[in-house]
Amino acid sequence: MVLTGCSDTGQSVKFGEKATVEGDKSGTVGVTVERVEKGSNADLSGLENPQKYEGKTPFYVRYKLTKTAEGNGNDASSHFEVSQDGKRLTELMVFTSFDTTGDPSNPLVVRAFERCEGAGRTKYEEAAEGQSVEGCAIYLAEGSGAPSTVTWTRHNKTLATWKE
Repeated sequence: MVLTGCSDTGQSVKFGEKATVEGDKSGTVGVTVERVEKGSNADLSGLENPQKYEGKTPFYVRYKLTKTAEGNGNDASSHFEVSQDGKRLTELMVFTSFDTTGDPSNPLVVRAFERCEGAGRTKYEEAAEGQSVEGCAIYLAEGSGAPSTVTWTRHNKTLATWKE
């Protein structure tokens, strides 16, 4: 029996370059990892239970998603995976919170994680064909070593890989 298959490594590009990948239903999606920024553990001090993040360094993946003119490019099942020396980093999801103030004229204060607001995926769904939206995702590393690769993955298949 002879088996042949396609590569699971996908496109290989540098940070700042766009990879055009198939959407999960139709069309294509332009995915660009603009850059990866190193944060500090102090960035996480305003989160609930900040002690659980001690010894971890946040890295901010700044990206852009572009809807192409070739179909809707719906890509809800794809996501980034970030690795450091072959070990996958954990994505940190930070949600906006609403704190009560006790002041009837201004009862709520909105608190967002300003270092990295991750609304890119939601805005992408609403974008017109040909439009790009920017977003940010947070990944935590043990220690301070920078991630070595960022991939765009769907169902355990790598569609694109960014490296320095």
